[in-house]
Parts: sequence; C-alpha cells; structure tokens
Amino acid sequence: MTSDLDISKRFGVEAARRRFPELVSRAAEGERIVICRHHQPLAALVPLADRAPADPTRRQQQIQALMNLQGSGRQCWNRESPRPARPAPAPPAYVQPVQRQHAFQPRLLSQGNRVALDGSALVAFLCDAKGTGNYLGPLMEGIAQGYWLGVVSTVSLMRVLEGPLACGDEALAQRYANAFADGRHWQLIAPDAAISAAAVRLRRQEPQLDDTSALELATAIQAGATVLVTDHPALAQTGQHPVLSALRI
Repeated sequence: MTSDLDISKRFGVEAARRRFPELVSRAAEGERIVICRHHQPLAALVPLADRAPADPTRRQQQIQALMNLQGSGRQCWNRESPRPARPAPAPPAYVQPVQRQHAFQPRLLSQGNRVALDGSALVAFLCDAKGTGNYLGPLMEGIAQGYWLGVVSTVSLMRVLEGPLACGDEALAQRYANAFADGRHWQLIAPDAAISAAAVRLRRQEPQLDDTSALELATAIQAGATVLVTDHPALAQTGQHPVLSALRI
C-alpha cells in the first residue's frame, strides 16, 4: 500500500510528550510522526535521509503475525454469537443482522486515518464469526501495513482477553495483549475523565447505549477516529459518529 518512509502517524502534543522515546525510535525506523495541536499539524519527527528503511522481512513478519490472529480464538467464543466461554450476566448479542439506511462506505477512508474497532468487532474477527473475519480482513491488513492506525480502548482489550482467559489459555491471551499493545499499529486508549464525561453525555443522547458501548463510542470520538467498526447493534445504529457495521445482513 505504501512504503515505510511514506507512513505518517499523528499524535497530539500531550500524547507525543508521554511517548517521546517510543516515537523517536519509530521515526528512526522509517515512520514519519506528525505532532498536532487541536488537530492541526505543528511539527514532525522524521527519519534521517541517509538511514536505511526498516528491514522488510521483519516488517512482513509483523504484518503476518497480526493477520494470523484471524480465527485464532474459535475455541474461546461461540462463532454464531461471540460470547466468553464462561457464563456472563446478560451479554449483548454481537453478531446479528441490523438494517441501516446509510452505511458508512470504507472507500471514504484515506491513508493515515484512525480506525477504531470496539471489542465486539475484534472478538468477531478473532473467532471468525459468520465470516466476519474475512469481512474485516482488508481493514486489519491496512492497519498491519501502516496505511491506517487502529484505535482500541482498554475496555475493548478486556473483552478480547476475556475469551482466552476464561478458557485458561494464558498463551493466547498474552498473544492478543502483545498484538493490540503494539504502538506501531494500534493506539491503546484508557478511559480518562474526558472520555468518561463524553460517555455520560452520549448515554443521555442515546439511552439505548450501555456503559461499555458509550465508552467505546466516546473513545473513538476523542481519539479522532474517522470511523468506529462494531458488531454491537446499538452502536451500529448510532447517529453520533460514522460507524462501519461488521454485522451480516
């Protein structure tokens, strides 16, 4: 999709200050890091012109490692309606048809866009529920290639880890944790006061959202994600933010 030197990732000033050593290392390996204030480009960390690009073999291995996650959690969730292996109180039905009049068009995504995936979409990809893995494959591949930056909340990561941990598969849980904590491809965001307040406001505007879905939506909005990918029926129908529904019709 693009060469290493063409990759451009954007970070706010505060995020760049917290992650400065990591961003310097990433720039040294070929990424172009843009620092923004109020969503406006302010400065950039760029690789030196005489530095060789990152090892293409290693990069291909990283891409393949992410793509190999598809279907890796089949034994942890029910493929027809992905839920943790252990009983949970009143879990939402993630994979079910939802009719939408104005579905978000993936072709509107541009290079460098942030793509938020909530826990329901990630679980559907990991257990390949109803072919969702193939449906989301191009998005995941684009993130793996560095064409887009994936956005995941810690709430989503909890949902992802719940399946293998409920099955006692510590190795698979660690594999997921490592994959989605990789700062080169994913921005992992923990709810803070601003996100929590935004989630409360979203719930007041759309009462059908539960606490988790409101946090997922608030995280996507606060992170500046172009679209939120979800398998959650309530989120698939929200009017508060562009949504790409992974639900089969």
